[in-house]
Amino acid sequence: MITVSDVKQYLYCPKIIYFDHVLHIPKPPDEKLKTGKDKHDSITAREKRRKGAIFYDPELDGAEKMFRVELESSTLGLRGVLDYLVRTDREFIPVDYKFGHSHKGSVQLNHKYQLAAYALLVEESFKTVVRRGFIHYSRDPINVRIDLDDEIRRRTLKVIREIAQIIEDEIEPAGTRNSSRCIDCEYRKYCIGHISPRPNPEK
Repeated sequence: MITVSDVKQYLYCPKIIYFDHVLHIPKPPDEKLKTGKDKHDSITAREKRRKGAIFYDPELDGAEKMFRVELESSTLGLRGVLDYLVRTDREFIPVDYKFGHSHKGSVQLNHKYQLAAYALLVEESFKTVVRRGFIHYSRDPINVRIDLDDEIRRRTLKVIREIAQIIEDEIEPAGTRNSSRCIDCEYRKYCIGHISPRPNPEK
């Protein structure tokens, strides 16, 4: 079973899946991860204190707030822990926190499909249809709305299948074309000289 974070990592660089799930290379301590967790806890605590409006949409005043929602699907072969799930009488709205920057006010591609993967899990777990979700970028700060249509679902399912195939067949995939991503990568020393085009679920 893969995780929703694997979807994000695959679209950042597919080789991360290979190094993590096939070669099982241990990751070094990540200070940025600890900092991100501290910020996550801070945002969650702030939102729990609010008695009324959801911070990104005042029209959802009075909605049920669910935090750190554990989700799993044997059908999808996918699991994850969603930061924040908003529940109203009419809909479920997944929310994911990010502690970096948006892409000039819009969503980063790998974050978009990570949220879509969460939406698929919410749909199966709660027997519903997710129409929209939000990604909160704390450094901008901005809340980007993602509308979940059938095409996004199809592309997300394709990514999940591709990740599963890498793991099952122990395939070493092509890496990212964006060499700037390699600078801080914990797996950099294992794949120097292997930069090549990355998959694009938008095609």
